[in-house]
Amino acid sequence: MNLFGGKGKKGFTMIEAILSVAMLSILSVGIFRLLKDGNYMWQMGSARVALESESRVTMLTIRKLITQCQGATIAISRYDTGEPANSYLEAILAEEVYITTTQSKCGCAGQSSSTTTVGAAGAPVQIFQYGSHLLAVYPQVKPGTDMTDNSQVTANTYYTTITITANLDSISFDFADSKDATVINVGARFSKWIFAAQPPLTVFTQETIVVKRMHAAGYYYN
Repeated sequence: MNLFGGKGKKGFTMIEAILSVAMLSILSVGIFRLLKDGNYMWQMGSARVALESESRVTMLTIRKLITQCQGATIAISRYDTGEPANSYLEAILAEEVYITTTQSKCGCAGQSSSTTTVGAAGAPVQIFQYGSHLLAVYPQVKPGTDMTDNSQVTANTYYTTITITANLDSISFDFADSKDATVINVGARFSKWIFAAQPPLTVFTQETIVVKRMHAAGYYYN
């Protein structure tokens, strides 16, 4: 008995070898495409979760600023003619506001995401769209300033800007009823590019916010 083959042993023919290589090539392409699609879906899913989280933090910040301001001082406008109408809101605070920025998540640099005190009771605050950024601006007075001296207070007052998010596509503030400014509707769309060859990821959110301290009607001045 010939254990190692002989005349009866058959090898691969050229056609069989070519077919084997072709099948392996097709299989390799399929596996590569599967891995590529899996990576794409994973990155898009992770980015969507992060963008949705950022939109929730942003809306929570807006809700805090609106509910803790003096309703009679609310004014809705735009930062300048290059920004969308009703993308700017200003008011005077009724109490201190503690907000959380998304700067460490949105890739807009600056301070890391943390709880920040915005103004004090009686201080003005502005929230507005500037390009793809949503900013909060409020005044601060240098320590040691004589608060009874108006000229010294004016000279020692500086403004702090906080980036709430840098992935803002558009935002709109409007009174639910033009004759009753106790309710404000806020709608915002967030977008972020993940892949250059694909459309940007988009998240839309809206909320109706009730003003807690209302003394008179708010107003528009677009």
